[in-house]
Amino acid sequence: MIEDKSLSLFRTSLLNTVLLTAFFVGSFISTLSLFDVFPLTRLYMMILYGYSAINLLAYFLLKQNQKNYFLAVNIATFSSLFTFTVMTITVLHDEFRIVWFFLTSFGSFILGGRRYGFFIATIIIAIIVYLYNTLDINLSVYAIFTFIVALFVFNIFSFYFLRKIENDSKRLEERVIEEVAKRQLHEQMLLRQCRMANMGEMIDTIAHQWRQPLMQNSMMLLNLYDEVESDNCNKNYVLKKIESLSKVTTHMSQTIEDFRNLLNHDKKVTLVNLDEVIEEILVLMKSNLKEITITDKKCEISVLALKSELIQVLIILISNSIEALKNKKVSEKFIKIDIEKLDKDVEITVEDNAGGINNSIIRKIFDPYFTTKKQQGGTGLGLYIVQLIVEQNMQGSIEVENTLEGVKFKIRLRGENDGIKKI
Repeated sequence: MIEDKSLSLFRTSLLNTVLLTAFFVGSFISTLSLFDVFPLTRLYMMILYGYSAINLLAYFLLKQNQKNYFLAVNIATFSSLFTFTVMTITVLHDEFRIVWFFLTSFGSFILGGRRYGFFIATIIIAIIVYLYNTLDINLSVYAIFTFIVALFVFNIFSFYFLRKIENDSKRLEERVIEEVAKRQLHEQMLLRQCRMANMGEMIDTIAHQWRQPLMQNSMMLLNLYDEVESDNCNKNYVLKKIESLSKVTTHMSQTIEDFRNLLNHDKKVTLVNLDEVIEEILVLMKSNLKEITITDKKCEISVLALKSELIQVLIILISNSIEALKNKKVSEKFIKIDIEKLDKDVEITVEDNAGGINNSIIRKIFDPYFTTKKQQGGTGLGLYIVQLIVEQNMQGSIEVENTLEGVKFKIRLRGENDGIKKI
């Protein structure tokens, strides 16, 4: 879970800092004592040097492998307990020396959790009570009582505080999961809505593409009827017309097959030949591309993508350019499709000369429901779906920029040398 990873990173970073601090402070105080600058007994000075070395060892163990975390916590905690116990016995002139046990208790709560913190606090109380009852540690019963009560209250406070943080984290994580699920559901609904709209447009396109072949078939049937009814029926003419009827019918059948393949939502990322994809799209949209010049250079480049969804993306972009060009009085209308290899990635650009997009809204065009064609029935979902498919389904990126004559969309996808994976 994200929260667990974040907490683990925080604790590991904190422990590294604690171990290094213990090493430097312990070494510094021991060295001062060695030159009689700091008043420590010879025994405690040697133990403090050992304490510094042990904490440095724990630091390197943790750096070597994160799995040594709890080993490092135990080394830091129990070496501190031992060192502070010796200090309580030997440094009798320091009335505040047992305050160091507070720091150990606090560190055990933060680094080891609530149960570990209570366990260490119990050991600290046992150590203080034992030392008071067996040795002269130059501390009054009131000082011991105050320390134990304060430590108990501190532990209660730490326990409930950490529990509240953990509960809040769990609630936050549950809410994040719930919101992500809601967003995914919303995106699926938008995808279905956009696909239904695209299906409507495709049906219109099929009807448009079938209108002329149907007219041709009707004319050929009338010709056949006239020929058969005539006295001098030409068999070769009839066979030729039947062959023409067969070709037109095959073409109409292929149109349906092309659109059926387009709506086949394959969720496996595969190597897709861009030349083939663009050729399929131009065949599907040829009836809408009259009076518009399409510039498309053959490249023999493949990308890792969902073929049906890549086709859907390019159809949406080209359709937007077609609509923009229809509303503009441009002498030579063009749509330029360019493909370029960039290291491991491939960049696909779709550019037109329809005048571009207003700079005040160009950064909003990928927002859901944002449209400048409400009066024409625009839903504002097309470019949002494009961004969703490119960035989430195919792990690519899409950008838009105005050119001197129009607008250019840049799609970057993984090249054929990258790894293939399933969505």
